[in-house]
Amino acid sequence: MDQALLGEAAAAACRCPLPRGDSPLSRLLRCLLSARRSLEICLFAFSSPQLGRAVQLLHRRGVRVRVVTDAQYMALNGSQIGLLRHAGIPVRHDQEDGFMHHKFAIVDKKMLITGSLNWTTQAIQNNRENVLIVEDAEYVKPFLAEFERIWEEYNPTNYKFFSKKTE
Repeated sequence: MDQALLGEAAAAACRCPLPRGDSPLSRLLRCLLSARRSLEICLFAFSSPQLGRAVQLLHRRGVRVRVVTDAQYMALNGSQIGLLRHAGIPVRHDQEDGFMHHKFAIVDKKMLITGSLNWTTQAIQNNRENVLIVEDAEYVKPFLAEFERIWEEYNPTNYKFFSKKTE
């Protein structure tokens, strides 16, 4: 399955002047598929089928996957969020005005993947984006803390469905 996903990545390579044998998508997939214990994903937009299949594969392998996303974007046609939830992956989302606009993932609590890239086919194939991959605890630790903070903030038990009237 890993090789099939990487083959798709090569076929969907960006049109930028990078060597064709190793696309940005295939590098991102290799980093994700290296997860053995955990994967925390905090993304505004997630509609790439290849990345969605990779995340589901990790979940089926027993990797603890958690996703935080934007409530407005997750409902759009093509979003992978519904498929991830259907696969049993816990997903939490914002409930306030404005966007949950982060774009990062943490692999096994030791590798940070961040940058401007939304995990969409449009962004991967057509946009000018950046992705930074770092394996340095000094950088991973604050992103992990931010993920945990948001994960708790977006806990459904904290949702407010009705505004409280002040008397």
